[in-house]
Amino acid sequence: MSQVQEIYKDDEFEGLLEDARMNAANDWEENFVSDLSSKYAEFGRRMFLSDAQREHLERIASDE
Repeated sequence: MSQVQEIYKDDEFEGLLEDARMNAANDWEENFVSDLSSKYAEFGRRMFLSDAQREHLERIASDE
């Protein structure tokens, strides 16, 4: 697990969340992105992100 600030530069994570929100294709993806967004709003760039969460988020954001 790593903090967002260790993985992404500046507002890169916010853009990724927005892309994922726009590309979410089902309820699970929408809830997943919403949960991450809520945690990011609470903890900011200090938020922890697991490797699995990162992979899911990047997959959804890239619309694969």
